[in-house]
Amino acid sequence: MAPSNYFVPIISNFVAKENHDMRYLVHLLLILAVMLGGCGEKKSPLDAEARDSGMRAAAALVAVDHTDTMSMERAVMDAKAKQSIYALKRDSAAVRAFDEAFRSYLKEKDRPLYDAIFPEDIKKK
Repeated sequence: MAPSNYFVPIISNFVAKENHDMRYLVHLLLILAVMLGGCGEKKSPLDAEARDSGMRAAAALVAVDHTDTMSMERAVMDAKAKQSIYALKRDSAAVRAFDEAFRSYLKEKDRPLYDAIFPEDIKKK
């Protein structure tokens, strides 16, 4: 099973059962974090656009009522869709720029949400 197809049953299960439990949302957000990861240190002509898109996606997630898990899921999926534009172009530097901007905006504006999405960063402290 391809890595991108691995998460489809998890997301489908979340939606089908209409689970509003916060741990499912955290799992979904962790999936986003893993999928947003890119590799490579080279610069891309799309870096600035990707950073802007990552910040806007994070701002949209922060603006959502955190008790409305369906809206949170929608915001996460929208962020993934925006990030996937760069992945489809096979531009790993732009994927990385999107991820870095997304993470830094969340870290600055909503630290508890950042800690829930990226718990591995808490362990690094």
